[in-house]
Amino acid sequence: MNKLIKIPVVAAGAGIGLFAASLVVYYFNLDMRLIELVHPYLSKWYDHIERRPFNPPKEVF
Repeated sequence: MNKLIKIPVVAAGAGIGLFAASLVVYYFNLDMRLIELVHPYLSKWYDHIERRPFNPPKEVF
């Protein structure tokens, strides 16, 4: 097949494939299911971060 035809066909096929994959992720809510599995590990890591106390800005008036 000619390269001028093959490149757009492959690009269109990849685009359609990625679009179909995004619809599957959206339909089955797979992103939230993944976060539900990862959340305990992220919480352990996040809770060890040192934080500065929040000081609200002073009023100018």
